[in-house]
Amino acid sequence: MRFVVDAMLGRLARWLRLLGFDTIYNRDFDDETLINIAKNEGRILLTRDETLFKRALKENIKSFLIRSFDVIEIISKLNLYIDDSLIGSRCTICNTQLVSDASSRKCPNCGKIYWYGSHWKDINRRIRAIKGDSFANT
Repeated sequence: MRFVVDAMLGRLARWLRLLGFDTIYNRDFDDETLINIAKNEGRILLTRDETLFKRALKENIKSFLIRSFDVIEIISKLNLYIDDSLIGSRCTICNTQLVSDASSRKCPNCGKIYWYGSHWKDINRRIRAIKGDSFANT
């Protein structure tokens, strides 16, 4: 699945990218730009803006009105298939596919380096919660 996300959902955009979903996000995009991207690229629009949501529906754009502030709850309700092999494959900053080496991943576009540090324990716990794993609280 490919998404375009409005300015109010930056944290969600980063999580979708972390999970391997191709997600366009730019907090400076206006409604017209979001509609055009969704329409021209066949992306699903995620928004908190009810007016934008209604407009997208009128233009036959698949979209979801997001009311929750809980990223785990939102991703769970979107009922996404999370492919373990894609987790950590995209830059959370710019959405580019990462290049891997033995100890890290690097974004060839923005240069961000992703290390497999202790923070991955918490990330993996959250991913298990998203996937509905009964061991999510361990």
